[in-house]
Amino acid sequence: MSEEKENDVGNRIKQIRLELKLKQQEFADKLDMSGPSLSEIETGKYKPGFELLVKLYKTFNVSLYYVLFGEGSMFVDPIESSSRRAQVYAKNTEDVREFLYHFERSSILQYYILNQFKKQMMMEKDLILKEVEDFEAKTRE
Repeated sequence: MSEEKENDVGNRIKQIRLELKLKQQEFADKLDMSGPSLSEIETGKYKPGFELLVKLYKTFNVSLYYVLFGEGSMFVDPIESSSRRAQVYAKNTEDVREFLYHFERSSILQYYILNQFKKQMMMEKDLILKEVEDFEAKTRE
């Protein structure tokens, strides 16, 4: 793979910074990182981590699809984005309601959940007993 291909993400981050007309240090400050770290990402020495990608999105409304794959718009419209999510989730509300209806009435699921809860309680029995004793001691004071 060519060096240029390996650095596509860094190049796109640099293009975002240039589009925002920010100097490297200004951009880095807004992303809570050092200028040299940003430089190393832009030049391809290091790959951006998940936290940086999230900060890019939250701080500048950057399209992560653009950053990662180089396709689509560089920035997302936050209003359009939330509206689109609402439309997608609205389609599934009936399915969710039906699932919950059957979930609440299923004795098999209730048994399974209670059994899992019982197993967890038994594994943490000593810790729970100590917490109960501590609580009882505090209430007696």
